[in-house]
Amino acid sequence: MRRNWTLDEINFLEENVGHIKISSIAQKLNRSEQAVILKLNRIGLSNTKEQFGQLTVGELSRLIKVERKTVCGWIKNYGLKSIKKTTRATKKFSFVDPKDFWKWAEENRERLDFSRIDPHTIPPEPDWVKHERVQDSKVEQQNYKSWTIKEERELRDLISMGMSFKEVAKSLNRTNSSVERKYHRMKSSLKLVQNIN
Repeated sequence: MRRNWTLDEINFLEENVGHIKISSIAQKLNRSEQAVILKLNRIGLSNTKEQFGQLTVGELSRLIKVERKTVCGWIKNYGLKSIKKTTRATKKFSFVDPKDFWKWAEENRERLDFSRIDPHTIPPEPDWVKHERVQDSKVEQQNYKSWTIKEERELRDLISMGMSFKEVAKSLNRTNSSVERKYHRMKSSLKLVQNIN
């Protein structure tokens, strides 16, 4: 028989979704996981990631147009603040608060290509970002030169160390877009070779 939800149970859900696994919430409330998920959907908490006002590492990487592993590298090696939260049954996600991201970005400007970040996609965007966006777009306008095998090897190695395209570009004296295009071409040709073998 179906049991009605009490106000205390709903409050418990709202306070703990994202902090405690769905299975643990279900056990604590003596309800099935399916019942908890249905109730979350009904009260508008179905997408637990959106409830926090924060961005997952994947969302952030898409917005700033870098590889996901680059953002993970910033978290692990360069002090970008993140927190892990459990959503749904067992999934854990790393979340970055937009304010923490911008604070970190201001102190680590050399790691980002601001010209690639669309205006106001990560609110609240600080005023200084507009200037950086203009500066970075000017740097992009350099002449093309062919890639050497040594540069390709360095590019692969630096990216695998968690460096951003901007950092690699600076290291190799290349534009950000040139580095990114070359990296993606190298990645595609590697997949093609692997598929042939």
